[in-house]
Amino acid sequence: MKMEMVLNGVQLVIDGDFTIQMRPVGSASAAPVAPVAVAPPVAAPASVARPAARPVASSPAADGGLFSRLSALRRELAAASGVPPYVVFQDRALHEMVAQMPQTLAEMGQISGVGAAKLEKYGDKFLAIIRAAA
Repeated sequence: MKMEMVLNGVQLVIDGDFTIQMRPVGSASAAPVAPVAVAPPVAAPASVARPAARPVASSPAADGGLFSRLSALRRELAAASGVPPYVVFQDRALHEMVAQMPQTLAEMGQISGVGAAKLEKYGDKFLAIIRAAA
């Protein structure tokens, strides 16, 4: 397969072996500029493995509104700090709190997205709401 095209006053000739030759347009006798070999295109994989999505642990109806109360606390704390709510805790962490109902800081520390700094800063406030719902 051979493909020819003109681009910005330069004729490009691409051969089947993926060699590219360039020569100025309108100059039939001009020798091609140094050929350049390029790698042939690589086919994309048929399928790409993706990590399995983690199921959402709760729904507002099933948790008695606990997620909503945790979310409201998150909004208050975020507004007071001038940050978006997801910086305090992401939805996933709140759903895990609802599903696991931690009763201690150690148990809360096992939840994905709850590191030592967030546990110290916010842990007691969120535990108070969870304990009240238990």
